[in-house]
Amino acid sequence: MTKEKYFQYIINNGLEYGKIINNYLILEYNNLNINNLLKIKIKNNIAQNSNFEVPMIDFNQLLFALENRIEKLLNHPDFNPFKEKLRERFPDQYGSQPFKFKGTTYYLYHKGREFYIDTLIINTLWFKELVEAHLKANKPLKYIYKE
Repeated sequence: MTKEKYFQYIINNGLEYGKIINNYLILEYNNLNINNLLKIKIKNNIAQNSNFEVPMIDFNQLLFALENRIEKLLNHPDFNPFKEKLRERFPDQYGSQPFKFKGTTYYLYHKGREFYIDTLIINTLWFKELVEAHLKANKPLKYIYKE
């Protein structure tokens, strides 16, 4: 399934969460610089195992918070942004995930404990794209609790 088809599926059916199933917003809402009312709404719905929606009115602040989160992660001391030596030795492995942000190309790699910041960036980028797809489709982001 392509990313576009997967996003369309999520737009139509929502994201599932629960004791076993987690996703970006459920795990990271406290780490995002979003208003407290939205944080409380998310926290309360999670605590009550409720289905809920993030309305489109909150998308701009969510996108801004995701951009800030990416920028913060790019400046993290454990992040190796260009992986020059690794890309030199293993170009297919470490050069296959270029990511352009504010005019600079960074290289991401999601495997291995030493690349945990890369994984956080990849997850943030994925969620940002999902929110943008919802915005384009003019639909709220739905969450469905699954036992």
